Amino acid sequence: MFSKTLIQSLIVLALLAGTAPDATFAKPNSYPGEHSKFKSNDPAVIARQKAEQTQRRELRKQKREERRRKRLEQRTNRSN
Repeated sequence: MFSKTLIQSLIVLALLAGTAPDATFAKPNSYPGEHSKFKSNDPAVIARQKAEQTQRRELRKQKREERRRKRLEQRTNRSN
């Protein structure tokens, strides 16, 4: 009796493994770290990256402030 259930469960597992989607067995499209940022030890490169990052932050702040101003302007200009 025990061997019969063991055989049945093994058959079920084999069927499940055989019908698994191919995506689980597929090779990845890229190697690990392909999109990760290269970190240099050169101080000039680090300073340039930090300057670019600061510039992007400032641009985001300006855009955020501009959107906020537009919203406030639309609220104040509503006709009742």
